[in-house]
Amino acid sequence: MRVPLVDLAAQEAAVAGEVLQAIERVARGAAFVLGPQVASFEQWLASACDVSHAVGVASGTDAIELSLRALGTESGDGVVTPAVSFVAAAEAISRIGAVPVFCDVDAETMNMNVRTAHEAIARSRKSGRRVSGLVPVHLFGLCAPTASLRVLASEEHLVMVEDAAQAIGARDAEGVAAGGSGDAAAFSFFPTKNLGAWGDGGAVTTSRDDIAARVRRLRVHGAVAPHMHDEIGYNSRLDEIHAAVLLVKTGYLAAWQAARARIAARYQAELARYPLVLPRAPEPPAVHSWHAFVARSDRRDSLALWLKGRGVDARVYYPKGLHHQTCFASLEIPKLPAAEEICRTALALPIFPSMTEDAQTYVIEQIAEFFTRQ
Repeated sequence: MRVPLVDLAAQEAAVAGEVLQAIERVARGAAFVLGPQVASFEQWLASACDVSHAVGVASGTDAIELSLRALGTESGDGVVTPAVSFVAAAEAISRIGAVPVFCDVDAETMNMNVRTAHEAIARSRKSGRRVSGLVPVHLFGLCAPTASLRVLASEEHLVMVEDAAQAIGARDAEGVAAGGSGDAAAFSFFPTKNLGAWGDGGAVTTSRDDIAARVRRLRVHGAVAPHMHDEIGYNSRLDEIHAAVLLVKTGYLAAWQAARARIAARYQAELARYPLVLPRAPEPPAVHSWHAFVARSDRRDSLALWLKGRGVDARVYYPKGLHHQTCFASLEIPKLPAAEEICRTALALPIFPSMTEDAQTYVIEQIAEFFTRQ
């Protein structure tokens, strides 16, 4: 049996008819840039995140960068972000001339916490660098401890931008929606995300009127009116067609999330007998969106090869911490033991809404055989 990590084709087949009708309406209306579909999707997202504003942009990476710029992050500033993550947050920090200050993560949740953030702040300040912000990442769909991080940010006079790219629909320990705790938050609608467009897309969410206004200005070349530019901006707009796709999919999101939670719960129950560190569902009112199901094993590489040889597409997320990436080689390389252990042992197992019971049974059987035979 072949079991992909994600089966986009099956998911898109379920919505293709409605999506194509929505795209046809865009074509007939001929409002292709920042039209009514974008406005409607922005309203939906703001409501879903319990915030005042959502601003559609071209990608999740742009959403982080524009948020930081709108919040006044300056060239040379240090911005704390976890070493275990996709590169986007650190890349966005770097692109505005700021410096990523990599912090360790909680060994269980794999997220930044107050202790690891505070250690990174102290390290950066000891080196003489001003720290101006935090970018916690809600890794794999589990919210970082945003309430306590928000307190830390307030005490240290820092701005906070949530990287919620993997966490649409998630909620933190206080029940606050991902995207609703920071000064701003960034979402990605890359096709493999839980809510994915038919191409790149992103959004900034915020309850601050000033930040929303500036992001809206920055995404259209810094323009305050046609041909009137108050600052240098970007060409970074959520495409009208992608917004139409996303609007259709919002009607399916709750069912897709429920399917992910069901699959995750079965993995947790049936893999608990094997020498794996399994992700745990948080206690309510927190909600895990299960963008990925990432288990850990000291035999990760052997297990990954075993599964690949049996048609199971398990992936390594992430093989190398950001503090060890070549593109950040000029920065200080701190010792971050939890991050490094996670990068050595973490393996993402297949999880997607249309995954059948038979497919999951096969994955579980192959893992069981690996640990019982070897």
